[in-house]
Amino acid sequence: MQFFAFPIRLSPIFFCLFLTLLTGSFVQAQSDSLSYGTIPQEEIATGNDPKFTLFDDAFYQNQLFLLGESHGVQKPQEVDFDLLKHLNRKLGIRYYIAEVDATKAHYLNDYLKTGDDATLKKVFRSWVQQTAQWANKDFFRKIQKIRALNQTLPAQRQIQFVGIDRIQDNALVAEHLTELIRGKKLPKAAQSLADSLVQKLTKKDADSLAANLALTWLDDWKKNEKAYQKTFGPQAPTLHHLLTNVGYLQTIKSREVTIFTNFKTLLPTLNNEKLYGFWGFFHVLQSPLTNRTKSFACMLKESDLYLHDKIVSITFSYLDSYSMVPTAFLPPFWQDKGKPYTRLDKFNNDSELMQSEGTGAMRAATRPNTLTLFAVDRPGSFARTTPIRVKYAPYMPKSQQIQFDPKLPTTAYFQYVILVRNSDMTEPLVF
Repeated sequence: MQFFAFPIRLSPIFFCLFLTLLTGSFVQAQSDSLSYGTIPQEEIATGNDPKFTLFDDAFYQNQLFLLGESHGVQKPQEVDFDLLKHLNRKLGIRYYIAEVDATKAHYLNDYLKTGDDATLKKVFRSWVQQTAQWANKDFFRKIQKIRALNQTLPAQRQIQFVGIDRIQDNALVAEHLTELIRGKKLPKAAQSLADSLVQKLTKKDADSLAANLALTWLDDWKKNEKAYQKTFGPQAPTLHHLLTNVGYLQTIKSREVTIFTNFKTLLPTLNNEKLYGFWGFFHVLQSPLTNRTKSFACMLKESDLYLHDKIVSITFSYLDSYSMVPTAFLPPFWQDKGKPYTRLDKFNNDSELMQSEGTGAMRAATRPNTLTLFAVDRPGSFARTTPIRVKYAPYMPKSQQIQFDPKLPTTAYFQYVILVRNSDMTEPLVF
C-alpha cells in the first residue's frame, strides 16, 4: 500500500532521506508470496463511465464509502470523480464528506450553484500560498466536473460538499463570518466581538486569541439563544458552527478529533442518507495503528453512531507513479530546481524508501498504465487473515511511517485496494 499522505503544511523532514542516500541504507524488497492473482479484480478505465462491477450487494449496503489517496498523484482524482458519479447514480449519494473545513465547503457549494471561478479560486487560495499538494489543477478541474454533473441531475440528487476538517484558512473564515453578519443588527457586545474576531482571523499566529473571542461569543449566544435565532434565522446554525470551529483551535488540539467531532455534530442534518468521502490514506483506516493516534474512520468504527458498522474503505497502492511534492522540502539532488513542486517517483510501494509485502504479486497480476480494483475482503482472500507488512528504510522519518498492528488482518483496515500503475503527478495550480 502507498502510505504517504502529506499534510497541508509539510515540515522539513527530508534531511533524513538525504542521510539514507549517503549511507546506502535502503529498504530490502519484501516477499511476493501474497496471492493477489487469485483475488477478484477489475480494471477501471476512468473517464469512460466505469461500471465498478466488482462491487457486490454487501458493498452497497454500507452507509459511508471512503476513498483514501496519497496526495499529489493524478489518477486518484479521476477515480474520485468516477466513483462519486457511480454512487450518485446507483444509490443517490449526494453528500460529499470532504477533507476541507466548513467554510471552504460553503464556498465550494456556492461555486457549484454559480459557476463563478473566482469563488472556486477562494477555496484554493491558501493551498496555493502554502505550496500545498492540494493546490493542483486536477483537483480544481474535478470540482468543475462536479458542477457540470450537477447540471444534469435533478435538484434532489445534486452533489453538496460537507466540510468537517479543522479550519484551514483563517482569512477565508473571516470573509465568511463577515458575510454572515452583514446587515444584521447585533447587540453592542456581540458586534464588538464580531469586529475583533474578524480582525484576529486576518492576523498571523493569532489562533488562540481568535479562539478566545469565539468562545466568549458562544457563551453570550448560550445566554441569549432566542435573540440570535431571531437575528440570523436559517443562518444561525451555520454561524454557530463556524464559531464552534474557531473555538476548537484552542479546545481540541487533535485534528483527527476535530474531524470526528464535526462529523458527529453534522450527521443528524444529513437525513440518514448514504455518504461518500475522498480523504488522505491515513484518515480512512478503520483500525488503530501502533504508532499514531486513531484515524477518523477508526473513531467512527469504535463509536456508537448508527453507521459505525456500515463503513467501507477503499485505498490506493502505487507502482511507477509520480507525486507532486513541494520542492523546498526535498534533498537538493531530488529537486526540480526553480519550480515550486518536484515530480518525484520515490513514494511507490516498491521504492528504496519502503517495500510493501505483495507488491511484486500485484505487479504480476496487472498491466502497465492501468488502474486495477482488488476486492481483498472476499471469502478465501489472504487479506482476511494476513497482516499488512511494510519495511521502511532505516532513515525514513518516523512521522512518515505507518505501523500496522501485526495482530490485525489487512481487512481490519480497508476492504478494497486500487493499484495505480504509471500515473503522473498532479499538475500544479498557480494564480
